[in-house]
Amino acid sequence: MAKEYKTLVFKDTVEGRKKMAEEIDELANDEWELKTKEISDQGYDASKTCCLGALFLPLALLGKKEKIITIVMERERKTTL
Repeated sequence: MAKEYKTLVFKDTVEGRKKMAEEIDELANDEWELKTKEISDQGYDASKTCCLGALFLPLALLGKKEKIITIVMERERKTTL
């Protein structure tokens, strides 16, 4: 049997977490199981940081991107011969 993987990305917000929970429940019905879950910081958006920094240097700190949640789902692939 072979394993099948699916990677999904959601925003780390209330709405994003709700959508992630719904998606995990839906995939669990198709025999998928949660393998990994990782919350990542995306750093700074260059254009936004530059524009805000040009106005007033401390505003450049507001150019930070939102965090994201990456999950990996796994299931056994059903093969028929």
